[in-house]
Amino acid sequence: MKRLALLLAVMLAPMWSCAEKQKIVALQESDHVVAKHEVCVAASEEDIAKLFDRWNESVKTGDPRKVVSNYAPKSLLLPTVSSKPRVTALEKEDYFHHFLENQPSGRIDSRTIELDCNSAIDEGLYTFTFAKTGASVHARYTFTYKWDGKQWLITSHHSSAMPAEEAPPEELHHAVAQHSEECVEATEDEIAALFDRWNESLKTGNPHKVMVNYAPKSVLIPLSSTRPRLTLDDKEDYFQAFLRKRPVGRVLSRTIVLNCNTAIDEGISAFTFGNNGPEVKARYTFIYKWNGEEWLITSDHSSVLPPKE
Repeated sequence: MKRLALLLAVMLAPMWSCAEKQKIVALQESDHVVAKHEVCVAASEEDIAKLFDRWNESVKTGDPRKVVSNYAPKSLLLPTVSSKPRVTALEKEDYFHHFLENQPSGRIDSRTIELDCNSAIDEGLYTFTFAKTGASVHARYTFTYKWDGKQWLITSHHSSAMPAEEAPPEELHHAVAQHSEECVEATEDEIAALFDRWNESLKTGNPHKVMVNYAPKSVLIPLSSTRPRLTLDDKEDYFQAFLRKRPVGRVLSRTIVLNCNTAIDEGISAFTFGNNGPEVKARYTFIYKWNGEEWLITSDHSSVLPPKE
C-alpha cells in the first residue's frame, strides 16, 4: 500500500519538479529512509588492536579513573565477576576499584576484529594474570568502539568466564579506508524487535531458521562454549545441541546504542528450557549490521550471570 500510494502521488502531481518526483520515487523503491550521510574515519585492524593495549596500560596503573577514561560517556560494562551492569562512570570506577586491587595485566589469546563506519568490534579470548595473587584467569571478551571525532572510545565491554577449554580460532586481518556512508534510519524499538525475531526462531527448534538471523561474517561467543564460532556451519552445530533443550528467552533489562548502520543491544536476559525447566539468567550482547536490506547479527556474546553482589 505504501509503495502504491507513493506511485500514485507521483502520477497525480504534474506540477511537481523533476527533483521532487525523483525523491518520491526513491522513497517508493525503499521502505527505509536514509537519515544522514556520515564521514567514516580510516582505520585498520592494528589501530583497533592498539585500543586494547591502551586499556591494558591504564589497568596496570592501578587507577580506576584512568581505566574509565577509555569508556564513552554512554557505554555499558558487563564485567567478568559482577552480575550488575555498569552504566555510569562512577559505577565503572567502583567495579575497577576492586578489580585493580590484585594488580591485573591482560593479554589477547585470539581475536576477531570487524570495522564499520566510525565503529569497530574486537572480540575473542584473553588471559589475565594477577601479580598480587599469582593467579591466571582465561575469559571471553567483546569490546565495541566508537570514533567520537577525536579518539576511539569503548561503548560496550562484555567480559565472561571461560566455560571449558577448546581451541582458539585463527586470527583475521582487516582495514577500512576513510569514506562516506549512507546511514539507514532506525529506532530503539526496531532494534529491540530483532531479539524477538531471534527468539521466535529458537522456538521453532530448527537451527537453519536460527542461522538466518546471522550475517555470513559474524562471531558467536556462546553461553556454554569457550570456542568462538566463526562460520555459519560452526554456529549451526552449536544451536543443533542448544535447541534440544527447547529454550525460550526474554529480556529483563537492556541498553541500546544506535550507530551508522550498526546497533548494539545488550543487557540481562532469562531463558526457560522445556515446559517445566528452570529459568536461567544471563548477560547478552547482540551487535547488528544493516546489509542494505535487513539487520543481521554480526556478534552474539552470551554469558552466565555471576552471583549477586
